[in-house]
Amino acid sequence: MGIIKDSLQFKGQWRSYQKRVLDNALRYGQDHKIHIVAAPGSGKTTLGIELIRRLDAPCLILTPSITIRDQWLARIREGFLPEEGMAGNAAAGNTAAGNAAADNTAAAQGGAPVRPWDRLLSNRIRQPGLITAITYQALHSCMRREKLEEERREQESGAEQEDYSDFDFYKTIADSGIRTICLDEAHHLRSEWWKALEELAGRMTDVTMISLTATPPYDSTPAQWQRYIGLCGPIDEEISVPELVKENSLCPHQDYVYFNMPTEEEKREIEAYRGRALECAKRLMEDDTFAAHVAGHKGLADPERYADALLGNPDYLSALLIFLRARNIAFPPRLLKMSGTKGRLPDMNLHWMELLLQGFLYEDTESYDCGKEYREELTARLKADSLIQRRKVELSGSEAVNRLLLTSKGKLKSIVRITEAEYLSMGKELRLLVLTDYIKKELLPAIGNPDQPVNELGVVPIFEMLRREELKHMEKTEDGGSRICSLQLAALSGTVVILPQQAREALERRLEERGLKGSFTGCGDTDYYRFTLSGSEETAASLVTQLFQDGYIQVLVGTKSLLGEGWDSPCINALILASFVGSFMLSNQMRGRAIRTMKDNPGKVSNIWHLICMLPEQAASAGITGPGAGAAGSGRDREAAPEAGLSEDFMTLQRRFRSFPGVHYEEDIIENGMERLSRIRPPYDSAGLERINEDMLTLASRRDVLRERWMSALYRASEMELREETAIPGVRLKRNRSFYGALLGVAAGVLLSILITILTWNAPDGSFKGMILILRILPLLLVLVRYGRRMFALITPGRQLRAVGKGILDALHAMGQVQNRKKLHPVVKQRDRNHYAVSLSGGTQRDQELFAQAVGELYGPAENQRYLLTTKKKIGGRDAYYCVPEIFGRRKEDASLFALKVCPALGPCELVYTKNEAGKKLLLEARMRTLSHRSDFSVQQRKRYQ
Repeated sequence: MGIIKDSLQFKGQWRSYQKRVLDNALRYGQDHKIHIVAAPGSGKTTLGIELIRRLDAPCLILTPSITIRDQWLARIREGFLPEEGMAGNAAAGNTAAGNAAADNTAAAQGGAPVRPWDRLLSNRIRQPGLITAITYQALHSCMRREKLEEERREQESGAEQEDYSDFDFYKTIADSGIRTICLDEAHHLRSEWWKALEELAGRMTDVTMISLTATPPYDSTPAQWQRYIGLCGPIDEEISVPELVKENSLCPHQDYVYFNMPTEEEKREIEAYRGRALECAKRLMEDDTFAAHVAGHKGLADPERYADALLGNPDYLSALLIFLRARNIAFPPRLLKMSGTKGRLPDMNLHWMELLLQGFLYEDTESYDCGKEYREELTARLKADSLIQRRKVELSGSEAVNRLLLTSKGKLKSIVRITEAEYLSMGKELRLLVLTDYIKKELLPAIGNPDQPVNELGVVPIFEMLRREELKHMEKTEDGGSRICSLQLAALSGTVVILPQQAREALERRLEERGLKGSFTGCGDTDYYRFTLSGSEETAASLVTQLFQDGYIQVLVGTKSLLGEGWDSPCINALILASFVGSFMLSNQMRGRAIRTMKDNPGKVSNIWHLICMLPEQAASAGITGPGAGAAGSGRDREAAPEAGLSEDFMTLQRRFRSFPGVHYEEDIIENGMERLSRIRPPYDSAGLERINEDMLTLASRRDVLRERWMSALYRASEMELREETAIPGVRLKRNRSFYGALLGVAAGVLLSILITILTWNAPDGSFKGMILILRILPLLLVLVRYGRRMFALITPGRQLRAVGKGILDALHAMGQVQNRKKLHPVVKQRDRNHYAVSLSGGTQRDQELFAQAVGELYGPAENQRYLLTTKKKIGGRDAYYCVPEIFGRRKEDASLFALKVCPALGPCELVYTKNEAGKKLLLEARMRTLSHRSDFSVQQRKRYQ
């Protein structure tokens, strides 16, 4: 066709990794699917546009939001169109009104209707251009012939509406000649939008699909992953954050966590909730009727029959037994063995009572011989005390407490302390962005009014809290003197823009130069003003961004909906994430705003701050006094609740850090996960959190050291290969029958050779001398060939783990789950005294995930697997059980294949199907083994760049 290829031309210079992708694009597209994973800041939009240009066919771009949709069209105009072509395409590419005007003009002039290829860019599917960008929501609406009501982002006014009830989507697609579809972050969609996308892909089989994402769903189930890959195709190229830092496309950066305890008011709320929970639990401990109902659990009378159900929820089984022990009620010893506690039951506390009540009231009601009236009365009492929410018992923690911690007012003090430290460290060079969820516009009268409190998380209260601090900084002047400078603050959202005096003066000059109109309204008795822009297509955000970049503003407070996706400013060198609502994707995008490089500041280093509120120490574990109960708060309570003291706020951060790569706090390595934040460690009491916070502030002030450590880590990780390490307890890697069998074979060969040598020692010299020598050596050679290689492959725990890894790889390759088997090999090293870590070298990220998941499941705890591997005879007084990974456990043929590949390393194994009677008994025994030796099955995983 040539029109797109001739009309677009990239104006910049390709980065090395972008050039690598483009050089391989023809090979990637052989299956008509190009799938690129690229970290935020890698220029994946620009890369996508160039791929569209090279395919040179009408294209439909699908995006998650209106903001991103318009960014695609703006990027095409700014980066690929010549200056003379930009004006002509602006209307068509920017607004629906522009498209309609073009159609109306042509019709009024009596000419032929505007054809799709007469316009290059469009954001309306009704009037498509050669490149048409719409949202996934719009796709869903027009395919379902529904009315579209699509809200714009916060910085834009109004909403887009379109009625597709009479619209023939597929006819429009066919008439426009679309042969390329570009998907931007497709996997983060609502399920109904995903279905529409799958239908589109199913009907348009002759198109090339370009899929671009920063966060592929690596942590999804195998079925979800297959669905994703079925649409987008296998991942062709991955561009990682460390590679981008190495290429100077992203700046060195570090994540810091700043902790706070709840405010006194919040503590009183938590204590009131805890008091109600404790009082309720104590009443139940003294309630003989409740105790009688619990003692009547059917599993106590028939442990064998109910063993499978009880082992399916071992914590619930433990809660049942802990209560009975606390009330001095006898129970079968077999249940104690099944619980995996080795006879050492912890004291009764709120955690165990919560689990017991959840089963008693909702999840295990059929096991109790309890009248409906008693259960309803108990439920009503708990609800009256707000201890049940949506059929979930909440004694040890509640959604209300979690929300209170997430929105803790104590985080305001954290923001002030971080801002003060960053300003003292950076001075006028500071460009700090604070992102939060809400504007809190109703608090605008508090600005300049010290009598009105500002104690909520939001743009206005955060701004006012910082303003009231009146932060100062001593700055050197050009003549060698010094002067005191005040921190310049601003607030930016869709409806509220607040600027300091010096920024107002600079903005007034620019408005006059550009012929724009705006108004300023004073904010109380302060030097700050609210700004409103009127009668212009330019947004207030773009004007404030320039002021921020030019240094008229050092700290900018804004909403995540405004800044999280659409807004960008490369000058940001510090970011405080005061947001508690949003997905991982949004968190990743917000971090991406701070780590982009800046042409005018090649030495830029960024700090990213995460705010976490922790539970008060006394709330972590609460004992319950009752007949026979142990002392409240004993050491065993903490064994029972290992997460004690960690708030949901903190645990959410732990989960998200699995996908945040960065340099370790103390080692020059790059890895994912919270482990790299090595200064964050217990105790998490007030003194411990204060120590951590001081460490964070000290580390954050050493930007030069951080840059050096990034460079050192990048130098060490020369291949930039991300490996997911799976650490296996050494006790699971004891020498097995395969090793001892091989050792016995070698020993037999050696003895046989010695025996032959002795018998032939006095043989006469002569023509038989050579044959005698061969006779002496041959047995040894034969056994070394047959058994020696296996013995040395299994002689140490590390070698055994490597042999198992090779077997897993062979099985994955035989199933077609991994490609290029010759390039893949397991790498094993000893992590510490008790763990050996295995990772995959030479594979894609998906290969890494598959391999790590398979290793982790093989050595992990028995739960409800369809197949197990078990040794046929006892070694060292015990059998060994291994779980067949889920990916191999769906069909018997796959499970048999897996057993064939890994059993030579594990020892002679029997493949057991667990869904028949015999298999259920073995699964039960394996579960009991898991529970009794939990540390043996504590598989650990982390990702590291090497």
